Amino acid sequence: MNRYSSRTHKLGDQFLNTKLQGAVSYDRIAGYFCSSILEVAGEAIEAVKGKIRVICNSGLAKSDVAVAKLGQRQEWNNFKPEEVYATAGAVARLKKLYELLVSGKLIVRVLPDEIYGLMHGKAGVIMYADGGKTSFLGSINETKSAFTTNYEMVWEDDDPASVAWVQAEFDAFWSDPYAVALSDYVIKDVKRISERRSMPLKEWREIDGDVAPVAVEEPIYRNEFGLWAHQKYFVSRAFNEHKQRGGARLLLADQVGLGKTVQLAMSAKLIALYDAEPVLIIVPKTLLFQWQDELKTLLNMPSAVWTGRLSNVP
Repeated sequence: MNRYSSRTHKLGDQFLNTKLQGAVSYDRIAGYFCSSILEVAGEAIEAVKGKIRVICNSGLAKSDVAVAKLGQRQEWNNFKPEEVYATAGAVARLKKLYELLVSGKLIVRVLPDEIYGLMHGKAGVIMYADGGKTSFLGSINETKSAFTTNYEMVWEDDDPASVAWVQAEFDAFWSDPYAVALSDYVIKDVKRISERRSMPLKEWREIDGDVAPVAVEEPIYRNEFGLWAHQKYFVSRAFNEHKQRGGARLLLADQVGLGKTVQLAMSAKLIALYDAEPVLIIVPKTLLFQWQDELKTLLNMPSAVWTGRLSNVP
């Protein structure tokens, strides 16, 4: 049995990186998994010959599991990954994380908090090529701060009974009916953010104003579920006709409830960005403030309302 304390050991170097040398598999019970662990043990994790399986907490409710892909999308977007992973180092981690996920080497499943509560019992099992195994448990999470900044304690034990006990705990979580795989949306968004770069408006106009970079980070995509196919078609057509002909004259006559407001508003925003000119929207008086609210909440688009008597700018 070995005992480690961050007070006396560098847990990244003297524990995790060392123990993963020659490993063929790594099963991990983590409270919350964070890509920052790749800064500490990226090379060692990549060098593991077989699978790395991580089970971790999620804010999903039990009732969300049936629609877990949608629930994970909302949870991920609420995390505001564009802000969290804004530095060059974070982007490099995301690229590595994406490669591990799509290769199948790293498999992550999430378990709703309400099943067992927060996973304060962090533990892991590491297996080696000769069949040997070791297990560990303690306070340490799968994050950079846990291995480099926090005060943490870890107990390692390669006794077969101890290894079997930790493995049984992991297997119970991993095979729990409420445990769900990381959604394709989250994995693809990891890739998108790893390739993301800020673009000056002038440069965006010079490449002929691609719609996707503007639309994908709007609240309607990050907080809702994006545009339907018929909405994308209209927005694309209206914007392209404006660019090609210096203006678009189109009549949108969709039925009630098909999202005409968002279609027109997104088209207006793209046109305003492309031409740097204000947009005038004329709507029935009873809908003035509904339009203003939806412009802000769905497209993060400020607007002023004129009633003939007053001005209102949110």
